[in-house]
Amino acid sequence: MSRVINFVLCGGAGTRLWPLSRQKMPKQFIPLFNGRSLFQDTIRRNIQICDEILVISNVEMSHLAKGQLESEGANGRYLLEPVGRNTAPALGLGALMVDPDDIIIVTTSDHVITKTAVFEQVVQSAVELAKQDFIVTFGIEPTHPETGFGYIEHNEGNVIQFREKPDLQTAEAYLASGNFVWNSGMFCFKARTFLSELQQYAPLMHEAGLKA
Repeated sequence: MSRVINFVLCGGAGTRLWPLSRQKMPKQFIPLFNGRSLFQDTIRRNIQICDEILVISNVEMSHLAKGQLESEGANGRYLLEPVGRNTAPALGLGALMVDPDDIIIVTTSDHVITKTAVFEQVVQSAVELAKQDFIVTFGIEPTHPETGFGYIEHNEGNVIQFREKPDLQTAEAYLASGNFVWNSGMFCFKARTFLSELQQYAPLMHEAGLKA
């Protein structure tokens, strides 16, 4: 029986919150809200809907992640990078660490999510789609023309394309069109499905992962 595994991405430097966020103590680990960090809130939220946690981070931050994971009474595995190589290689290596039929939920470690019941419902819907070999991405309904976020263009639940951070005029056009959402950076897919796509569209990356 397949499991639902949460890949928690927490290797970022949190530069947007500098100088509070520093290289050795980035924003996801800082106790910003009632003595708790965004990483801790992510773990507490996601252990309710997942069977296992896989923390993807860099070596320098591993002690922060381990300490805060244990503070939530959670057990997890770790994929630690000596050098950052962006998201796709990390997810590929993570997918090779689990069973091919496991369902993976990729989340960041620095989101503020207050409507947890709605979040759980959305994740459950994504898991059902992932079981059918869809790759699911999560969009956030925009409230204003934000230039600091990437966007997802969609049509009736199908992704048309991803757009990089726009200028203000382009962001305003996105909102006016009604078929753009903010890119949350969260995904859901079956491990086997992701690796198949990686092999097709990034074969060298896939091959490197098999050798790692």
